[in-house]
Amino acid sequence: MPPMIEIDKAQCVQLARRLDLVEVQPAEFLVLAETPVDKRREANLWFFVVAICQATRTLEGVVDGTWYRGWDYMARAARRALHRDPELFTASRLANATPDSLRALFSDDGIADHTTLDRIDERVAQWHDAARHLIRSYDSDVMSLYAASNHRLRGEGGLMERLAAIQAYSDPVEKKSSLLVKFASSCGAWAFDDLDTVQVAIDYHIMRIALRSGMVRVNDSDLAELLVTRQPVSAEQDHAVRSAVRRACDLVVQHSAQSVFDVDNILWMMGRNCCFYDYAPICGQNTCARRQDCTFTRSIHYDCPGVCLFDGICLGSRDSAYRAYWETTLHTEFY
Repeated sequence: MPPMIEIDKAQCVQLARRLDLVEVQPAEFLVLAETPVDKRREANLWFFVVAICQATRTLEGVVDGTWYRGWDYMARAARRALHRDPELFTASRLANATPDSLRALFSDDGIADHTTLDRIDERVAQWHDAARHLIRSYDSDVMSLYAASNHRLRGEGGLMERLAAIQAYSDPVEKKSSLLVKFASSCGAWAFDDLDTVQVAIDYHIMRIALRSGMVRVNDSDLAELLVTRQPVSAEQDHAVRSAVRRACDLVVQHSAQSVFDVDNILWMMGRNCCFYDYAPICGQNTCARRQDCTFTRSIHYDCPGVCLFDGICLGSRDSAYRAYWETTLHTEFY
């Protein structure tokens, strides 16, 4: 019996080569950490912000006069809060975070009732658990968590194993753990001897790209129907899809000249712009009418012809059956 979902290696290789046509710019919200104090502060920031980075579709707001949505707003609003209160993102403070303090942080004016962030109690519980884990096991210090890993991601006692003991980072597909490593490494706070073992952080945007492009092929007709009709899937089905997508992304990284972090950025930005959930995919005959709102071209050097970077190779750009796929539908804290 064929697997529920399988990887198309040849398609992954073709798509990987297309990625080499663009260049990723440094993230606007990242700040390079040079001193020990800066490294601790940046690592704390990303540890706690990534911990609550799931299902940010409702989140939006204005930072420094510019409107942002989802993660773009979350990262910048957190940076704004850190600037005002450099000790905010610490275990001792967030072990006692309240729903209103979380709401206020992610609002434009600091008024709790004005936030658009949802699932507040869930996110507060994640902060409490993560903070108390640091207090209990790492002397309240995120840098002690890093030091305990001996600068290793994998193996017994490595960072990924240690993070998995924390509720927010317990995803077996390691979305948040991979994202944390990406930001903490890119800003210079952490360095690892086996950084080459980190993988793409699989969320709903990257699932959508992988399914529509043909990086992965769905063999199970029941699962295919659930994906096309956006009906809830089981945790087991979700895990099967995300695990296959992660392995497919490994192939894309392997066959591209881009780093794993840059592949992650490109695919994620593509899913938030060219293949977003609010409008039809921008490929084939559907040329882009959203250039002024595009964050892909702001973050990635791409001489955009009005269609997605994968246009013509992506199966969804040529076949409506593939365009019909959506990411899995599941209420989860993992992504």
